[in-house]
Amino acid sequence: MEHTHNLRLGYHLVAFLDVLGQRERFKQLQLPKTPQQHAEVAEVLRQTAGFVMELRKTFADQFATFESALTALKKHTSEPICPKFVGFSDSFVTSVPLHSETNALASISTVFSALTASAVVMLTSLADKHPVRGGIDVGLATEIAPGEIYGTALEKAYVLESKEAGYPRILIGDDLWNYLNVARAHFSAQATPESKTVTAIIDRIMLLTAVDADGKRILDYLGPVLSELPGSESKFMNGMVKPLYKFVIAEQERINCLGDPKLAARYGNFRNYVESRLHLWGVEEADQNP
Repeated sequence: MEHTHNLRLGYHLVAFLDVLGQRERFKQLQLPKTPQQHAEVAEVLRQTAGFVMELRKTFADQFATFESALTALKKHTSEPICPKFVGFSDSFVTSVPLHSETNALASISTVFSALTASAVVMLTSLADKHPVRGGIDVGLATEIAPGEIYGTALEKAYVLESKEAGYPRILIGDDLWNYLNVARAHFSAQATPESKTVTAIIDRIMLLTAVDADGKRILDYLGPVLSELPGSESKFMNGMVKPLYKFVIAEQERINCLGDPKLAARYGNFRNYVESRLHLWGVEEADQNP
């Protein structure tokens, strides 16, 4: 137990995302014996394990893309702007330390990177017909291995995903929202150039959230922040938003057929959220409702 003296407790932002339905598809697999079975198994593996591997790459690519775009920020800090990340099975955990002595500009920029990557992953997954649920919050934790977080911060994000989200969306925890409001009040009261930059970044982060139909705060993955990213029209609208919308309609129809009014209402909210953002991407709303 000698190594435990290196552990450090502090506040961390943690995002926990989970791809839904993967385990059920994998449980149906059996060792193939015929060429047809080999082909069927290969396709399921591509859609499950292969898809999870691609999402891990999407996280890494987005972190790198975000950092490379911060050319002006590099003049003010030499710290890396890259969240910590670990994947296990079909779940993904992104974390950012929020220790008080950490460079504030680097810290809040890394928070922005974590939320932006989560939004891009949500878009990517839904466009590829894989629903995702998630939770993002702030709490106490320690890093027990490179990228591996342990503590209430992870627990809170997991509870948001598994117990409260209810359908494909990423919930924003109360403590994260409080952290952003307190940080904004603190830095906006200062007159330094760095404080003004930090305040502007916090404003963008807060704009990356929205209040859903049930009053819960969510990551606004189809909102103005993502739609205004450089290259967003070609990358997201043509490549992701249109197939995402088709998938959401199909999912709502599938859920309606199950005869569960409570779940059907949730997926109705899911579709309403997506349709409320389509104008930002130049995508037309479907003529008929299921």
